[in-house]
Amino acid sequence: MGHIRLGKLPASKKWREIVGYMAAGDVLVADIANAIADASDKSLQKAIKDPAFLDALWLLHKIPWAAKEQNFAAALAKIGIYVPDNPSRSELIAGYDAAVQRSQQMNAPHVTDLSEMAKHAGITTLNNLIQDKSPKLWEATRQDVQQSVATISSTENFGEMAQSFFSGLVQHNIQYYLDREISKHVGPGRMVPSLGDISVMEGAIKRHCDETTMIMRAFSKDWYGKNAFHLGKDIDRKATQGFAHVAFTKIRKELKIRSSEGENV
Repeated sequence: MGHIRLGKLPASKKWREIVGYMAAGDVLVADIANAIADASDKSLQKAIKDPAFLDALWLLHKIPWAAKEQNFAAALAKIGIYVPDNPSRSELIAGYDAAVQRSQQMNAPHVTDLSEMAKHAGITTLNNLIQDKSPKLWEATRQDVQQSVATISSTENFGEMAQSFFSGLVQHNIQYYLDREISKHVGPGRMVPSLGDISVMEGAIKRHCDETTMIMRAFSKDWYGKNAFHLGKDIDRKATQGFAHVAFTKIRKELKIRSSEGENV
C-alpha cells in the first residue's frame, strides 16, 4: 500500500539508546516507553497528516451518531461504512475495518504504519465498548447493538473511547519498536529472562499506556462537549486532526513526566 515506514530507527542514535536500555537488563518500562517516544517523534509528526490515520479516528466519532439515526446502515453508508441492515457487532466492526483499509489504499503515498496501528486500536476500542454497553443478562440483539453504539455519543463515553483508542495506539507504537529487538534480549540475566516473561512485560506496558493516556478522558470529554454540543459543530477531519495533535502533545508530556519520576510500572 505504499506505506511510509515509521523512521529508520535501527540506524539512528536514539534507536541505539533504546537497545542500550534493553541490554541493561533491569530497566523501567516507563524509561523504555519514553525512549521509544523520543525516537518516534518525527514519525508521529508525519503520521498526524496521514489521511487514513485521521479516518480511523474520525470514524470512531461518527459511528455513534450514525447509530442515533433510525436507519443505522444508511447513516453508516454516508460516512463510508457499508454494512447490512441492522448490523451485528461483528458486521459493524468489519465495516469499520474495510472503511479504513479503503482510506489506506486511496491515500497510499501518504499512508504511514500508524494508520494500521490506529485501525487495530479502533477495532479493539469499538468491540470492547459495544460489549461493555450491551445487555449482560441476555444475548444482545441487533437492536441492542445499535442502542449500545448510540450511547457512545455522550461526552462521558466519548472520553472513555478516546482514552481507550490512544492507549491502544501508544501500546502498538511501543510494540512496533520493541518487537524488532526483544528477541535478542531473552534469557537468564537479560531484560526478559524467559519467553514466558514476555507476556508479563506486555502486561506492564499495557498498564503503563492505560495510565499514561488516562489524561485523555477529561480532555476528550471537554473538547467533545464544547465542539459537538455547546458549539454544535459537525466535527470533520480537520477538527479531528487538531484534536489528535493536542492529544499527542499531552500524551508525550505525560510520558516524559512518568519517566522523570522514575515510576516503576
